[in-house]
Amino acid sequence: MKALKVILLAAAVLAAPVSCRNSAAPEESWCDLLAESERQASLKDWESATEYTLRALSAKDLTNGGKSLALSRLASLDIMTWRDAQGWEHAVEAERLAREEGADSLIAAALLQKGRLQLCGAITEGEAQDAEALATLQEAMSFASVSPNLQADILLQMSQAYIGLNRFNTRIDKELYAKAGQCIDKAVAVSRDSSFAAKALPYWMRWYRQGGNWRDGIVCCENVLSGLRKDDYLMQSQCWNNLVMLYSQAGDVQNAAVAHQQYVYAMEYYMQQKADTRLQEMETRYESSLKEAKIVRMRTWVVMLCLLAAALVVIIAMSMVYNRRIVASDRGKEQLLRLVSRDFTSPQFNRKVSESLRELSSLPDEAAIRAHCRELFADEDGFVVEDVASYIVNLVEERSREVKKLGLTAREIEVVRLSREGLSAAEIADRLHVSVYTVKNHKQNIYLKMDVRSNAEMLRLAEQLGIV
Repeated sequence: MKALKVILLAAAVLAAPVSCRNSAAPEESWCDLLAESERQASLKDWESATEYTLRALSAKDLTNGGKSLALSRLASLDIMTWRDAQGWEHAVEAERLAREEGADSLIAAALLQKGRLQLCGAITEGEAQDAEALATLQEAMSFASVSPNLQADILLQMSQAYIGLNRFNTRIDKELYAKAGQCIDKAVAVSRDSSFAAKALPYWMRWYRQGGNWRDGIVCCENVLSGLRKDDYLMQSQCWNNLVMLYSQAGDVQNAAVAHQQYVYAMEYYMQQKADTRLQEMETRYESSLKEAKIVRMRTWVVMLCLLAAALVVIIAMSMVYNRRIVASDRGKEQLLRLVSRDFTSPQFNRKVSESLRELSSLPDEAAIRAHCRELFADEDGFVVEDVASYIVNLVEERSREVKKLGLTAREIEVVRLSREGLSAAEIADRLHVSVYTVKNHKQNIYLKMDVRSNAEMLRLAEQLGIV
């Protein structure tokens, strides 16, 4: 039992660090999750971007400011996935948290999304909220002084509000039209992002289309194309698509056909690029999962090896202890034989030794046996008491095991001991207050269990086993 306890304790100690490592997975930071959401949005994967944003909202290190920023991002994604009602709720909550924090940039970000949602609602003239959107965006602009890029985004949306105010007019209001163009120009000038001109392209196109400035639109698209990276196929496709429309409106059919062909090529390259990116992500995740599985297997093997080593150490230790006890027992047996062989001609002495051994054999535990040995043999010269005690302890344990194997009951052992006193069956029955037939039945069971045929054989075997 002691060995089993040691092994279980070793298993618990060794397995605990591994289980802690497996259960305590690294926590994801809301900042990292929002950054990944932005990357997914740049790939036009709105659902994945939304998933990462929702995970950011569940991050343990999320602050009120971080929650406001995440809700603003979620409102933006809601717009892209046509969930305007949810987007409005997210934007309103983001604004509330931002105002509680007193962070101007967060307030501006939330108001920007509210303005965008108001612009999305203007499907018909009766539903138009361009004026409300413009007011919201102007308020957002007042809070965005510390963030040039945020100012640029707000200015782009303000240009859409001015264009929206003109969209249902039979004649374009030149002042509103000029303000829309000024907002786009100012947005490009304010932004510190080198690729912002490409981002502003759709706003330019809408402005050019409303004013019928096809040639200026063509020049704008060509300028944006010249500044794009060679691998930015998404923006290239958007530029070529706009050029198809602009050349068609200008009546240049040949260039429109060329632009359409370029648009098709750019979209093919973009789809291939997107597929390659996804494939690379899948390969990276697969490799990561393989590494994690390999680490788990290695940890499992390490734990198993440690447990086996601990079990081996326990077994070796137990074997050494057992061997020491056997050696001490053998020495004790030798000492006891020397003691008895001193005077074989003295029956009184030999009787004393026999009675002492019988008395020791009836003691309840090892400590009592060793204590009694010290009393009995303390005066003997050259006598190692502890060795004799070890021998007697081993002898008692061995006899106890043999007696247990026989399966004798307490009443049967009592019958054997009374028989050793020389009592007859009738006297034993009288002593135990049972019938003679019961005593005889006990004796028959004892003979069967001890595999003997007579009372003399029973008593001889009982003496050998230390029962009497």
